[in-house]
Amino acid sequence: METVEEGSAVDWTRLPANVLRSVSGRLADPQDFVSFRAACPAWRLAVPEDAHRRFFHPWIVESSDPDDDSGNVLFYSPSSGEYHVIHVAALEGKRVAGHGAGLLLGIDTADELSAVLVNPLTGESATAPRLPERFRGTPVYGFAATDDPAGEGEVVAVVYNRPAGGQARGCVALWRRRRDAGAGWATVPAQAFWMRMPQLRARLVAHGPQVVEAEEAAIAAVNGHAHGHVEWFPGMRGAHVVEHGGQARVLVRMELEQPPAIAGGGGVPVKPGDTVPGASFELRNTVDPEGDAVDWASAPELHGKVILQSEDSICHVLPASVGLSGNSVYFLSWQRQEVVVDEDGGVGDGEPFGYFLCRWDVIKGVATVVEKVPGAWDRQKPGRWFLPTFKY
Repeated sequence: METVEEGSAVDWTRLPANVLRSVSGRLADPQDFVSFRAACPAWRLAVPEDAHRRFFHPWIVESSDPDDDSGNVLFYSPSSGEYHVIHVAALEGKRVAGHGAGLLLGIDTADELSAVLVNPLTGESATAPRLPERFRGTPVYGFAATDDPAGEGEVVAVVYNRPAGGQARGCVALWRRRRDAGAGWATVPAQAFWMRMPQLRARLVAHGPQVVEAEEAAIAAVNGHAHGHVEWFPGMRGAHVVEHGGQARVLVRMELEQPPAIAGGGGVPVKPGDTVPGASFELRNTVDPEGDAVDWASAPELHGKVILQSEDSICHVLPASVGLSGNSVYFLSWQRQEVVVDEDGGVGDGEPFGYFLCRWDVIKGVATVVEKVPGAWDRQKPGRWFLPTFKY
């Protein structure tokens, strides 16, 4: 074995490739991974972007302003405590309508039926087929999903609309990113989709959009659900779909989205480790607001997993290896924060309410504060969970 004499210079560019890959595989934050690869050409060559990388620790992405089509996206990394503003050229002229599987979904602000999927870390993008005409004139949102968050599965983009006043009929459309560039979207009634996501996605991947759409139209003709109104969308009535292991369940957040203390000026300040006042979650097998709760023990596919919940979004389910505790729901909540005291001992003029990362222990049934999200977070643009990846 070669030894290094005391005082001699070490040529770090000659480290074995397996050592470099082992070290890079322990980096939790994508920006650290980028910096590692940028150290020198030898390290970059030994560690490609997708080298054995399964999961980075999740980020929080700021909800986009519908009027902001600059392509600038704000992320916060809880693992590093740092903010990242990433300019995504493929999102210039587009609003961010959703995300998932490490991708952002952009809808053109000048052409509401034009959509694109883009990885903000790599800048790679895929232009989707034009959205179905029935999405014209209604607010459109969506997400991307895959059976394998590590990046080897088929990516399916999903868009859905929220008709104003319940006058229009809501629908959901699905598109396989890799193989259906020319095949278009499979459109299904909104009522038929959410609790059947795993089955519909699997059929789309196996048979293509035309088969799925024809089968769903036949079912709708018998059941009549094609003629109903949109009665639910992600986050409505505090309900969020949890899809994992071929099973779709519903996580209901019992805490009020806007704590009364914010309006009334009351409330008890919280700090990391404190119990979150009034926060609790309930698992169900239906989006029905009167549905019966399901015991966590009866959801084996979720045992030991990390569930990431955010407003107006379906949930992400990850293994505990992402640096978060298993059997937990991680969520974001506005809470009264402790009084800020300046260096002279005076009371500061800071915002009395802060944005906190919190954790619900599904075994103990208790929610606690994990950390204060630093900075002045905009209440009008709440955070959503984002899973950064260099794949896709």
